[in-house]
Amino acid sequence: MPVQNRDSDRWARRIQDAIATNSKIRDGLHDPEAIRLVEWGNTYAAKLSTRLAAPDTPSPDEEQVDNAAYSLARLLTRINWLVSYRHKKDATWLTRTFQMVNSLNRELLGDDAPVVSDEEIAAWIAEHSATDDASLIQDLIARLSPPTPESTEADAGSDTAPPAPPLAPADPPSTPEPFDNSDPPSRPGDNLL
Repeated sequence: MPVQNRDSDRWARRIQDAIATNSKIRDGLHDPEAIRLVEWGNTYAAKLSTRLAAPDTPSPDEEQVDNAAYSLARLLTRINWLVSYRHKKDATWLTRTFQMVNSLNRELLGDDAPVVSDEEIAAWIAEHSATDDASLIQDLIARLSPPTPESTEADAGSDTAPPAPPLAPADPPSTPEPFDNSDPPSRPGDNLL
């Protein structure tokens, strides 16, 4: 096995271990949503490690891999927060959280990273209450997934990116909880990502 592949596999495992041990990624989600988010994080980690091991880039050191793991954990946590706290936070907080999600995705994948546009953010905020958690997680994952080499090559020939899948309708939500302007909860000793 080439050294590049071994390094990529080792880095992917290191990043995936960081995801597995970070409970903030799963807090507030039901098991199916948490599992889906963690699985996507593991797939993202594999793609990210392949990007780090690309032959045209300098080989990262362990600190750089750990920083990538930290940023990916923050991205996953913010996606969780968008879903878990959507009924407790106002539009300004949700917009700031989306902006952080976009920033973290760019930090990890570069300037051409998939992001959620301002128009998509406004539509998501307006429509989220009619959608269940699992559909919201799936929608965000679809919008923010790292491009695959095949999709990058296909997109290079077109001027427009394929549209993100629409939000799936759901059963009417239960009564939203009262507005809470505080930050998401933390436990003593936890460092907010």
